Amino acid sequence: LMPLQAVARDRRVMAELAEAVCSQVAGLPADGRANALKEMLRAAAIRVLKAHAGGLVAETCRLAEAAESLAPQLRTAEKTERSMRKLQQRFEEVDARRITLEGELSATRACAEASSGARMGSSKAEAEASERRRALEERIRDVEARLKAAQGQQRVEAEAAQNRLQDEAIAAATGEKLSLQQQLEEKGREAASAREADARLAERLAAVQALSGKLGPRMRTLQLAAARVREGQQQVKADVQSTKQRLVGDLGRVAKATETLGEESRAMEEKYRLAVEDRKKLHNQILDLKGNIRVFLRVRPINAKELPTEPPGEATVQFRDDTSVGIFDATYSRRKWFEFDQVFDPGTAQQQVFEEAKPLATSVLDGYNVCVFAYGQTGSGKTHTMTGTARDPGLNTNVLRELFRIRDERRNEYEINISIAITEIYNEMVRDLLSPSPKKLDIKLNPDGSSTIPGLTELRVTTVEDVMKCIVDASKNRATSTTDMNEQSSRSHSIVTVRTQCALRGSDTYFGKIHLVDLAGSENTNKSGVSGQGMKEAQNINKSLSALGDVIQSLVAKNPHTPYRNSKLTMMLKDSLGGDSKTLMIVCSSPAQTNVTE
Repeated sequence: LMPLQAVARDRRVMAELAEAVCSQVAGLPADGRANALKEMLRAAAIRVLKAHAGGLVAETCRLAEAAESLAPQLRTAEKTERSMRKLQQRFEEVDARRITLEGELSATRACAEASSGARMGSSKAEAEASERRRALEERIRDVEARLKAAQGQQRVEAEAAQNRLQDEAIAAATGEKLSLQQQLEEKGREAASAREADARLAERLAAVQALSGKLGPRMRTLQLAAARVREGQQQVKADVQSTKQRLVGDLGRVAKATETLGEESRAMEEKYRLAVEDRKKLHNQILDLKGNIRVFLRVRPINAKELPTEPPGEATVQFRDDTSVGIFDATYSRRKWFEFDQVFDPGTAQQQVFEEAKPLATSVLDGYNVCVFAYGQTGSGKTHTMTGTARDPGLNTNVLRELFRIRDERRNEYEINISIAITEIYNEMVRDLLSPSPKKLDIKLNPDGSSTIPGLTELRVTTVEDVMKCIVDASKNRATSTTDMNEQSSRSHSIVTVRTQCALRGSDTYFGKIHLVDLAGSENTNKSGVSGQGMKEAQNINKSLSALGDVIQSLVAKNPHTPYRNSKLTMMLKDSLGGDSKTLMIVCSSPAQTNVTE
């Protein structure tokens, strides 16, 4: 049975191997079938052997389970064998006892025969002998009966045990015979399948051999091509090695050149830093030549309400050049001329005014403090000059746009942060327009000459849109009222404060600040027609404007003492009016004859 199983297994392995190889080779191109056939035969053989190894492991497990199932029968046979040995021992004991009893019986018979010989001597003795003989015969019969009974019981037990063992052995043999018959039938079927698979394998093997014969010439061609490819690879390796050596030399030269460039770059950075310092100094010198305190004049267009009051044949305002303006007083029929750093006629656009103030934005980012404010009577166009409209923005928006433009232009060399705060000074009280509250704010003058307002809201802004939103929100909170000279007269000084922090990468940091101030209008209370609270507002406005004029006059005259503490306005602007700070005052004027005195 075992050789037959081995043959069937080998045939089955070969059949599966051939079937796997043929199914894969059939789909390959003719040129690569030889090498592919070898690799597939090896791979298929490994797979089939692995599969049959798994089958052998399963068969081993099955035989182990069968051995475990036969273990109880083995234990029963051993137990039966022990019982047979015990019965054999008892049989031997009974046989020995029988022999003893037979000896006693022989002795008794001898005594009986002796007694029979002596019977003739005495009748009394004969009677006694007769009695003893009967007793002995009875004893003998009893012993024989007991012996027969013991022998019969022993034979019955032995026969029963032997029959039981025979039945068990017959049952076990019958079961094993059936199992072997089933296994034999299964192996027979496997052998038949193996023979069929062997036949298919033989057919496919013949087909593979025929295909291999056809592939022979192509294999030789492929081998020649492979040899040429290997030669090409060797050549490529040699070329790569040569290129690598040249590249190493080039990299060394590049590293050296990079080191030289690094030194040159550091030198250029130092030169750039020095150039930035020179530019800053030159820009500052240009502004110094123009004057740290500059005064412009801007005359607004005359309105329809003012035209009837104009003197015939003589304009109230006349421009001689871009620095001189003449004011005609009809009362005395005379014209008086005034000179400014720059004069703007009524046709001047907002952008033209900004172009003159544009360099101040650069000064702020260079670390200087700047103050720009509009000064003039109520209704003279100060708010238009500083704030303007959405379609025609004023200095506030244009200067801030220039700050952000310069920030974007310097983005690669500088890190620039910008923040904004908006306040108003109303009746000599400082109010936060970005976060209105009844809390009183005070101006603190620091030992270094700067001024700060503890508790003031200051917001960081990143775009012009952020700034415009802040200005719009602040304008809603500003104090205004109606007077005879202006339907919406500003009753406070509005101050937009922008702080900048400009850090040159790897170098110094500059802190700058610009105040964009829309002053409340100076008033002739007889003309404005105010009273009560309005009169108090007008008095405080005129007082603070007078104090600002005193400070400007003192700075221009270079007096040793400047009266900053006379007003909250001048205290707040202290660090942006004197020293190396830049100040631009735009005087806004009405062109009407009725306002000649103002």
